[in-house]
Amino acid sequence: MPPKRNPFQVTRRPASRQAFCDRTAELGRLHQTWDSPGAKLVMYGDRRQGKTAALELVVVFSLATAIGPEDAVRRLIQAVHKTIRRSWKTALNDLAVKLRFTVTLTPTPEQGGVPEFTLGFEPGAAAPHSGMFTDALDTIEAELERRRLRLGLGIDEFQRLLKWGGEDIEWALKAALEKHSRISYVLAGSAPSLIEEMVSNKNRALWKTVETMPLGPIAPEEFSRWIVARAESTGVGLTPEVASRIVTLAGPRTRDVIVLARETWEDARVNRGPGDPDRALAAHVDATADLHARIWQLRTDRERKLLRMLAVYPRIEPTADAVRRRFGLGPASTAAKALGVLVADEVLARPGGRLTFDDPFFRAWVALTTGEDIQPIPAE
Repeated sequence: MPPKRNPFQVTRRPASRQAFCDRTAELGRLHQTWDSPGAKLVMYGDRRQGKTAALELVVVFSLATAIGPEDAVRRLIQAVHKTIRRSWKTALNDLAVKLRFTVTLTPTPEQGGVPEFTLGFEPGAAAPHSGMFTDALDTIEAELERRRLRLGLGIDEFQRLLKWGGEDIEWALKAALEKHSRISYVLAGSAPSLIEEMVSNKNRALWKTVETMPLGPIAPEEFSRWIVARAESTGVGLTPEVASRIVTLAGPRTRDVIVLARETWEDARVNRGPGDPDRALAAHVDATADLHARIWQLRTDRERKLLRMLAVYPRIEPTADAVRRRFGLGPASTAAKALGVLVADEVLARPGGRLTFDDPFFRAWVALTTGEDIQPIPAE
C-alpha cells in the first residue's frame, strides 16, 4: 500500500489541530480566556513558533499584512461577520454610519460564502486614522451588548497598531479593553522585546491591564516524539534518532522544524529508507536557492563577511579583536553597526544575547555556497 500524504503541513494557513504539535498548557490557557467574559491575554514569542496555529483554534484575524487602519478595520469586520451572521448586514451599516465610511458587500460565488467588504470614506470625511480601529471595537462591543452575545476575539500581530498610531493607540486600546465586557481578547505578537516593554513598563498603557503568556520553543524531546508519531501514521517511518536530528538542525522555531520534517519524510519515502535530515536540508536549500541568493545580494560586503563567518563558526564572537583581524571586519564599532543592521532586518537574531541566523535554511545556504571561501581557524 503506498504511503499516505505528507503529514507535515507547511502552508500559508495555520496548521490544523491534528497537525499541530500539542501545547496542552498554552491551549488550555487560551480556552480559559475565551470562556471568561472581558478577559485580556497577550501571547507573544518569536516568529514561526506556532502562535497563529494556536489562535486558529478560535475566532481570529491577523494584522500581519494589513497596510493601514482602514485595512485593519476591514479585516476586523470580516472576522466578526464570520462568527455573527444573523442580521449582520444591518449592524454593519450601523457601524459604517458611526465610523463615517461606506460599505459595499460583494457576495462570494460559493454557496453560503462570506461576502467580501470594500470600505470607502464619505465625502468630506477625515482620512483614515489610527483611532478608527478602537472605534470599531467599541461599536462591535455595543452591538454584542444589544444582542446579548459574547465574542472571543484573537488579534494576531497586534503590535502593528503602533505603526499607525504610536503610544496614543496603546492608550486607546487600553480604554477599549477595560470597558469591554462582551469581548474576550487574545492579543498575539512576534516582537518579544517590544511587547515585553508594552506590558511590563508601568509608564506604558498595557501595564497591569492584560495577562501575559510568553510562547517559547517546544521541548526538543516532545517535538521529536511528535515527529515520529506523525510519520508512523502514514507508513513512512522516521526513527527517534532521525527526528532528534531534524529538531537539532532546524530548531528552535516550530515552522522551521516542520519544514525539515516534511522534507525528511519525502526523502524517506523516495529512498525507501529511514530518512536523512542532512540530505533533506541540502535538497531544501537547493530548491530555495534563488530566494536566498536575493537576500545575499542585498547585503553589503561587510555584512556578507559577518554572515559567512557566523554560518561556519556560529559560536564565534564577531567583534573580538582577533576575529575582526582574521576576517577583515574593520573596527569594532563598524562591525557592531553592521551586526545591528542585520538584527534589525531580521536576518540575524539575538535570543539570549547570542547571535544566530533567524532562518536556519539561509544559514545553511550561506555555509554551503560561500563557506569554502572562509579561512579555517587554526586549532589551539
